[in-house]
Amino acid sequence: MRSVLRWSLRVLGGLAALLLIVLLGGWLWLRTSLPKIDGEVTVAGAEAPVELWRDRDGLVTVRAGSWNDAAFGLGYAHAQDRLAQMIMLRAAGRGELSAVAGRSTLGVDLLMRTLGFARLAEAQVAHLTPETRALLEAYAGGVNAYLASRSGALPPELLAFGDPKPWTPADSLLWARLMALRLSGNWRTELRNARLDAVLKPGDWQDLFPDQPGADYPTIPADGLAGLVGRTVLAALPEELKSYGASNVWAVSGSRTASGKPVLANDPHLMLQVPSTWYLARLETPEGTVAGATSPGVPVVLIGHNDHIAWGITSTESDTQDFAIETLDPGDPGRYLTPDGPKAFETRQETIAIRGEDPVTVTLRRARFGPVVSDTFRGGEAPLAKNQVATLAWPALSADDSTPDALVALNRARDWAGFRKAMSLWVAPQQNVFYADTAGHIGFWTPGKVPLRIGYDGSRPVEARDREALWSGFIPFESLPHAFDPAQGWLANANNRIVGPGYPYEIATEWQNPARYRRIAQVLAADAAFSPAKAAALQLDRLSPVARELLPLMLKAKPAAGEAAEAQALLAKWDGTMDRDRPEPLIFYAWLRELNRILFADELGPAFGEIAFWNPEAIERVLTAAPRWCRGQTADCDEALRKSLVEAIALLRRVGAGGPLEDLKWGDFHKATLGHPLFKALPLLGALTTLEIPTGGGNYTVDRATPVYLNEQRLFRDVHGPGLRAVFDLADLDASRFVIDAGQSGNPLSPHYGDFLERWRDGASVKLVAPKRESADILVLRPARQ
Repeated sequence: MRSVLRWSLRVLGGLAALLLIVLLGGWLWLRTSLPKIDGEVTVAGAEAPVELWRDRDGLVTVRAGSWNDAAFGLGYAHAQDRLAQMIMLRAAGRGELSAVAGRSTLGVDLLMRTLGFARLAEAQVAHLTPETRALLEAYAGGVNAYLASRSGALPPELLAFGDPKPWTPADSLLWARLMALRLSGNWRTELRNARLDAVLKPGDWQDLFPDQPGADYPTIPADGLAGLVGRTVLAALPEELKSYGASNVWAVSGSRTASGKPVLANDPHLMLQVPSTWYLARLETPEGTVAGATSPGVPVVLIGHNDHIAWGITSTESDTQDFAIETLDPGDPGRYLTPDGPKAFETRQETIAIRGEDPVTVTLRRARFGPVVSDTFRGGEAPLAKNQVATLAWPALSADDSTPDALVALNRARDWAGFRKAMSLWVAPQQNVFYADTAGHIGFWTPGKVPLRIGYDGSRPVEARDREALWSGFIPFESLPHAFDPAQGWLANANNRIVGPGYPYEIATEWQNPARYRRIAQVLAADAAFSPAKAAALQLDRLSPVARELLPLMLKAKPAAGEAAEAQALLAKWDGTMDRDRPEPLIFYAWLRELNRILFADELGPAFGEIAFWNPEAIERVLTAAPRWCRGQTADCDEALRKSLVEAIALLRRVGAGGPLEDLKWGDFHKATLGHPLFKALPLLGALTTLEIPTGGGNYTVDRATPVYLNEQRLFRDVHGPGLRAVFDLADLDASRFVIDAGQSGNPLSPHYGDFLERWRDGASVKLVAPKRESADILVLRPARQ
């Protein structure tokens, strides 16, 4: 018996050793997916040798003899560090995700095929300037040079994709279209409004959506609007791709800075993820230098500086999309009704491959004003009759979109005139592009095509049956919001209203809460000696104006006994700072959530899902002017306030907040959670590849950190915020500061997969300058003919 036991133990020991060897061998094999970062590589496509200098953080400086070769080098570097991200974005844009992910992504693929992003990108190439086409071709050449020269394993997340196909210029153009889709969310707003219209009673809309906040807080000061209006015609005849855009940007002129030169700061807000949307790089050529935030797949700096100017970007929140509802011909569903009689849909068939299943062939339809997108809706998503379809009209759905030309021109601009010319080429998505230059000027422009609607405001789907046209054109470029060297000495935007009520055109019917803007404006207006250090500190500002304004109204109610009274006592002493180590932000957000539910959920029924968020404007309206939403409990809503606070504490206990209230911490629940798009759903790989760190801030602080609202399993997780922070010092552009949320590499085995996370949270930054030769990793890309 003992010999059998010894034999069994030896076998088990041998199997364990074998498993360990296999795991070690697999790990060593996967590590061969890490790129070569020093020495030389012979490549095809570059005109002259290109050098990639990397510092200890993996930041890349590309040194090349021309802009085209710099784009080649950037393409090579992007492919080294973010190849999987690029391939996944390409698959998403082309509607080819289901070939790898299976039926779960079929809806995304169907939407991309319906919008025709791949077909539009292929056609768009021919419409671009020769300079832009050359850059795109050089960049693609760099990506393909890496594919040809790489050895070892593919990055782990690409194993399911197999060997990547060569990169093309059209693949780079897909990035801009995907970003336009993410930053243009009006089509979802139109559907929300239409669904709510079916359940709201007269007067309800004003309570849920009070006069849009921010009318008194336009980006253009009042004294800067007159000239703009004077140049307009006052009677002027739309989870991977969801629209969550936001950002902060401000520019301070030298008259209000310590250095006498402008300071420009920018932090764009998107869903937090790993790998990051952003990749930091510096391009050096004899023609000049450009540095800042790039995005894998694109050969230009999107937010950054050259030798003369710096620029930053925020989302305008404008309405550039329209749902046009077409009515089917009763006698022929292949046609739809128009003022000129029934008209046939344009149709085409495409086949979508699905992993593990037979491919699906779909028929895609297009009507007068755009593609039929209601074919991609899930049940109940669109309020349509059986004889109706919804089409999407959107300037971004054009093959002659010259936005890539605008970005190239922006990278080369030397002054306001060059900046203005670049802005004139911009089509979609509409953005606020802020400007500062070394000569001391600041300004901004809001470029893009915004429709001039005929007889409707764009807030809801429009019946198209009796319409010859939806639009009479677009807001003229010179009439788009812009400003140059304002008298107050600063400009700012935090997705607030761009212009005041005197602006003659309808840019949007809905704007974001202006709390972030008001806080930024308060700080800028009070400081006549602003500096880059102060800009970096303001980016981390966690004071919540919304908490300061709502709490006095919420605390008017007499507290319930026990923990509710303790909670009110804590909140009464709180200054509204969303500190990760304090209990008050956690209690406040839980109370806001439960109060929102108690006030609106029963009344709206299933439609409550349309507004299931924090809704501070609506809550303030109820507590000050519309107590009827308290459903007759008391005229001043005391009962609703008391009940919601008790239920908020019960919610906290239910999700795991134990111990005395005063010992709770916001950061125990509010954690920046950066999941990998492929691995996050897998139990083991998801845990190994997800980055997580406790954070402060909230949805209405300058340091934007949006908490999860509905999912109690992930309640209050920080999922949306500034994946990039940049501060540009026009007195010394090389002293400009940058940080991204994760790291330069998308490979989980790389030391640069998440090495910026803690620095990003705590406000540290890096400079985008080439390292000294003795401390740099230098890879030379040498053309094959030399």
